[in-house]
Amino acid sequence: MKMQARLLLVGASMALGLFAATLPAAAQSTAMQSCSDDWAKMKAAGTVPDGQTWPKFWSQCAKDYDAAHPSEDAAPAAKSTNSKSTNSKATDTKAAKAKPAEKAAEPAAAAGGKSTAMASCSAEWAKMKEAGSIPAGQTWPKFWSQCSKDYAAANPADDAAPAKAAKGKAAKAADNAIEADEGIALPDPEQAAKMNTAAKTAGKRPLTPGQQAAIVRIRACGAEWQERKAAGKLPQGAKWPQYWSDCNKRLKAKGQ
Repeated sequence: MKMQARLLLVGASMALGLFAATLPAAAQSTAMQSCSDDWAKMKAAGTVPDGQTWPKFWSQCAKDYDAAHPSEDAAPAAKSTNSKSTNSKATDTKAAKAKPAEKAAEPAAAAGGKSTAMASCSAEWAKMKEAGSIPAGQTWPKFWSQCSKDYAAANPADDAAPAKAAKGKAAKAADNAIEADEGIALPDPEQAAKMNTAAKTAGKRPLTPGQQAAIVRIRACGAEWQERKAAGKLPQGAKWPQYWSDCNKRLKAKGQ
């Protein structure tokens, strides 16, 4: 009998140890799980943006997730409080007050989030919760995983929008480029002072004698600007494009 009692005590201790070991996993952030899955899928698909790192991605993803699901991270604590509380009426009152805030948080996340897919899926999830039509066993991470795929398939142009915007900015910058002389674009004074006056081509296109002379003048004016700037002798309010124009005319008058 003593042996059986000892075995029972040992078994109970092991059971308690296993239960305690599972607590960290149960308490693990659902946001971390969701964002880790998204990151892994992006890496597998080769769609991680240039310069993006896991710490940066996790920082923004966690904010988006917390904003869209404030109640999920608080769920374990809420369940523990409910089970230990002796005042069930007070607990019910707190839960009732929390529900409107929870419902309002998801549309707010949809409006302020960077991802259009996150905004769309968050709004759809909020509507399902409000209507009580969420399928049994469905969770936000599962719903978001499938919803984001469906959204990307239905709206491929959204993913291309940032790239199009970048190209648009580059094109606008090219349109706004100042022509120095003879079709040569005017660089900033620091780059102007370093231009290669011995160059015979620009890319694959041969330079004309007039363009080669223009490069010489651009470099001379750039060096002059840099020297006067370092010596504090530039006129007050001087701008490089206007300075270049006057300098170019002066050098041309000298036959350069």
